[in-house]
Amino acid sequence: MKINNLYMSLMVVLFSTNIAADGNHGDFYCYSTDPEVGDSALWAGEAIELFSQNKYAESIEVVDACFNVFATEAVIMQKELDAKKAKYPPVGRVTRNEKDKIHDNWAVNDVAMALWAKAVSLEEIGEIELAKKAYSQCIFLAHGRAWDPKGWFWNPAGDCINRAKKLIE
Repeated sequence: MKINNLYMSLMVVLFSTNIAADGNHGDFYCYSTDPEVGDSALWAGEAIELFSQNKYAESIEVVDACFNVFATEAVIMQKELDAKKAKYPPVGRVTRNEKDKIHDNWAVNDVAMALWAKAVSLEEIGEIELAKKAYSQCIFLAHGRAWDPKGWFWNPAGDCINRAKKLIE
């Protein structure tokens, strides 16, 4: 039990430390003006969009701009799911009910997705040590799922595990 509490304290410290944040993130705002898009979803979506355009530095900046706004809620949500020994959400195509349950974990989902974008972006620009740290943060959010526009969910933490392994082997 003491090890688990120590681990959780360490994770809170890791999540409260914004890796390489310099506070200069242009005109990106952390809050959505669209009632159909939540704040953290806007943030994570922008990070992914920039990543998909190979704008790695910009993706990292967007993640850093709002990380501290959303990370605490994600850690709390993950800890609660772990404490309840909640079953990990499915990946792939899911039923409507499963989709709704996955969306209930909005903070874990969005922060995991944003961290994935940051970690992979850091790796792409050769910042391997920072990428390892971002991957470790992403891995912690094991209940997070990301929606693929093709119609299915995937697991950012699982992909972060695979990518991090390659960096430490």
